[in-house]
Amino acid sequence: TLIMHIPYFQNLHLSSPYEKLDAQWHLTEDWTKKEHENAPNGVNNFYFSSFEYWWYDTNGKLLETAFLAAGITLGISGFVVLIYFRSLTLTLFSVGTIAYVLVSTTALIVAWGWTLGFIESICLAILIGISCDFVIHLGHAYASPTGLLSRNERTKRALLTMGPSILAASFTTIAASIIMMFTIFRFY
Repeated sequence: TLIMHIPYFQNLHLSSPYEKLDAQWHLTEDWTKKEHENAPNGVNNFYFSSFEYWWYDTNGKLLETAFLAAGITLGISGFVVLIYFRSLTLTLFSVGTIAYVLVSTTALIVAWGWTLGFIESICLAILIGISCDFVIHLGHAYASPTGLLSRNERTKRALLTMGPSILAASFTTIAASIIMMFTIFRFY
């Protein structure tokens, strides 16, 4: 077995946007396939490897599953709300609110010039869970009072009973995020 190490320069890093890594990977892979055909026997089974592509496949799958997870979450949460509360209006508002949280957060990521990488995908997965949790808890607090109460009264009760808990959870999430902004993250 012969191992050759041929260094070359490329302007990518493992944290580069997935689209750039994908384009460069396909370019290199196409060149490798062409060279396989022209290489003499015995050396025509070479392959390409680079540190920059260690997380390439992982990032691609995270990007692919981020949208799938959002769709599954919206579908399941809508189904659960509809079955539990038996209210089409509450279901539409719940699913609409969760979708709004996801879309507005994704819009902010794009507006800030971020790309969907490893860390951002994890944060979006956490966001999906938190948004479902908050919305369903508020929906439960809205629908649980018995008797004939107006929508205004149900809304006030829901905000008074669940509002402080949700606000406290939001505060601790934001506080933890602010602390984490000042950390240095390294892959080993």
